[in-house]
Amino acid sequence: MKTLKSSLCIILATAFAGCATHTAILVDQPVGPDLARPRIDLNNGNGRLVVYSALESLDAVESDHPTHSSYIIYDKNGNIVRRVDNRSGSFYQTPMTVSLPPGEYKVKARATNSGLVDVPVIVKENKTTIVDLDGTILPQHKPTGAGQWVRLPDGQVIGMRSE
Repeated sequence: MKTLKSSLCIILATAFAGCATHTAILVDQPVGPDLARPRIDLNNGNGRLVVYSALESLDAVESDHPTHSSYIIYDKNGNIVRRVDNRSGSFYQTPMTVSLPPGEYKVKARATNSGLVDVPVIVKENKTTIVDLDGTILPQHKPTGAGQWVRLPDGQVIGMRSE
């Protein structure tokens, strides 16, 4: 009986060890705003950040409207600037647009097929910086713009290189 209990404890410990958190992927190049001229006038000299984080659904079988997962914005010293519940629009399917003062930030968010990632981000006055972690907004398999994209280790384009 003791052997059975010991074996059961070892099996349970091994099973739960597989549930340990994974280390986040660290991106080494900052993502910056699009190099095109701004199409809108932003107030107060702030820039905008839009993060297309991995999609999630409370009920994957029944939901026709998956939402973008939440993420955290850190300043360059590692302090939390904002926790973003990344949902807006009619069915909460559109990622939140965040207004931030110009500067360097880090975004910690979930990427489709890659898990948790840390992405350095540059926000510039009156410009919008887009981080595409779900692979739906920026060109993924087109050869255009060689050298201008920041990519995950698997090659997924996540944003425009900073100037």
